[in-house]
Amino acid sequence: MNASPAPDTGDPPKRLPDGAPGRVRLHRLLVPMDFSASSLRAYHYAVALAECFGGKIALLHVVPPSMLPEWGYAHLARRDMHLKAAARRRMEDFVRTQGSAARHVKDLLVCAGEPQFQIPEAAREHAADLVVMATHGESLIPHCLLGNSAEQVVRSAPCPVWVVPGVSGDELQPALLPLRRILVATDFSAESRKALCYGVALAREFDATLHLVHVVPTVLPADVSHLTMILQEAAMRESAGRELARMREDELPADLPVVTTVLNGNPFIEIGNEALRSCAGLIIVSTHGYSGLRYLLLGCTAQRVVQHASVPVLVVREHEPEFIALTAPGKEN
Repeated sequence: MNASPAPDTGDPPKRLPDGAPGRVRLHRLLVPMDFSASSLRAYHYAVALAECFGGKIALLHVVPPSMLPEWGYAHLARRDMHLKAAARRRMEDFVRTQGSAARHVKDLLVCAGEPQFQIPEAAREHAADLVVMATHGESLIPHCLLGNSAEQVVRSAPCPVWVVPGVSGDELQPALLPLRRILVATDFSAESRKALCYGVALAREFDATLHLVHVVPTVLPADVSHLTMILQEAAMRESAGRELARMREDELPADLPVVTTVLNGNPFIEIGNEALRSCAGLIIVSTHGYSGLRYLLLGCTAQRVVQHASVPVLVVREHEPEFIALTAPGKEN
């Protein structure tokens, strides 16, 4: 006997996290380019994203400040003008070689200064919805003191930053792989709820499985016995498991494939390792946007994930211009 349809009780649909998206829209993508193999890889990812979302790309080249004393103050302006003109010509030549992909490139931007400052400023000035950039795999000292430009941009960009792992040499630059599994790291804070919103939106866009991960940090204070710490970690894992189950039941769409995992250890190491184990094509993390002394003392898991992950990382902030647009059912913005 066929079951009769359930009566409409008038109950509201399952609640989504605050600001949960209808779909993802990327109109303006900013891609810093220094013509290295790593930055070219980021460009290819940006092209694939532009193909998916109908976005336009602005290529940005930053001429670094002079470190050569022979230029002298009187010649700095002339030097910058010469290098900026040469960079623009090189970018124009590059775009001409891109065939059909060139239609996604809307602007060529050239400026002078420190990249970690100029990239966020360009993102603000041009109202970028997303910065797509790479870490530099060929760096001899990749993460000394405050880290490289990508990690510093993550701290200060006004929009999400999609960080692509850098490469060495001239290996073939792959297009964006299908995102079949997206890993979202959560610590149940307000900031990590923003990452969850992005994860839901992108999982729907790519028809992907959402892998929700919480890491119980392993810390052993000097005044706490090893046995006590083991018991505390067990209790924290059990509590985290209950919270993930509640989030799955109360805050996520019922038709979205979701896997939840509780790990323990160093958060940024475990997040990267879990991404490899689960074959995730993207890690999404949130950042508190710490700066100054607080950043140096506390650090930030997001920046460390960017440093060590071998898959792309999307870093979002709690307060930023949204690139997620809400759309009413059956309507399109």
